[in-house]
Amino acid sequence: MGRRAIVLLVALILAGLAAWAVWNFMQNVRGEAEAGQQKVTVYRAGPDGIAEGIEGAILVSDFNNNGTLIEKGEDEVEDTPEDAIQTDEELRSVLNGRVAAGPISARGILTRSQWTEISVEVKPLSESISPGNQAITISTADVQGVNGYVEAGDRINMIITLDLELDLLPIEGAITLPADQGTETTTDTTAQDQNKVTVTYTRYVLQGLNVLAVGRDVRPEENADQTGQVTASDSTGTDANAQGTDGQAQEDTGNSTVFTLEVTPDQAERIVYAFENGSVWLTLVPEDFVEVETDGVTINNLFGGDLAEAIFPNQ
Repeated sequence: MGRRAIVLLVALILAGLAAWAVWNFMQNVRGEAEAGQQKVTVYRAGPDGIAEGIEGAILVSDFNNNGTLIEKGEDEVEDTPEDAIQTDEELRSVLNGRVAAGPISARGILTRSQWTEISVEVKPLSESISPGNQAITISTADVQGVNGYVEAGDRINMIITLDLELDLLPIEGAITLPADQGTETTTDTTAQDQNKVTVTYTRYVLQGLNVLAVGRDVRPEENADQTGQVTASDSTGTDANAQGTDGQAQEDTGNSTVFTLEVTPDQAERIVYAFENGSVWLTLVPEDFVEVETDGVTINNLFGGDLAEAIFPNQ
């Protein structure tokens, strides 16, 4: 074989090796690109995010009933956290029996490290009620409910305004109506007509009621340690950083003007009657508050005197 033939053969071999190297490189690049485009199933927080401390079982129940607290979707492999929850079975396994260790922003991907087991005993609200008492829940508008400043553990007073017939007013001489000078009436008839008059009456109905809870924020036990620490763990029990995603979701403690009160059976009946038949306002009282006796207010004494006597001085 001549020298030229040998040189040509060597050149062909080198060209083949170079072509194979280029092909192999392109295959690797293509494989990496395709791997980056692979999709995996992920679960995200709903449009309102997830508040710290919410029970995972609530979210799982909502998900099973096609709710919006958790959304199922897809994401690229390279954008998915390593401990992301990827199956329905894993979602139920991780969330049931655990709570959110921190707030999760809207559409944030759910991971195993965001959930922690409750390490403290949760005491039922019923165990906070004194023997013989009961719990009752009321709701007011913001203004009537002290604009959300009432907290669990506070005490409140309850004022009611309702319309009463004159003879039912619990104060003597509330209003004295003048006799009609244009007609002759007997004393009995005049008294009967006066008793049929309806008067708007405002008065404290109950005072010093203990507030067990506001929304779902429960009154702490006396002498209990108010500090605590939550340690996040993944589904295998390994401690992990429980930091949520970039959102600032706030803990959902319910409506700040929904109050659960500790009352006696008699007080419970009076509260229900007040809300069913009148307009109720609440006042917030200090710790050293002492109940006061009042006569209540009608139009007659609203301005600090006997209005009827001022209007009809000679009758």
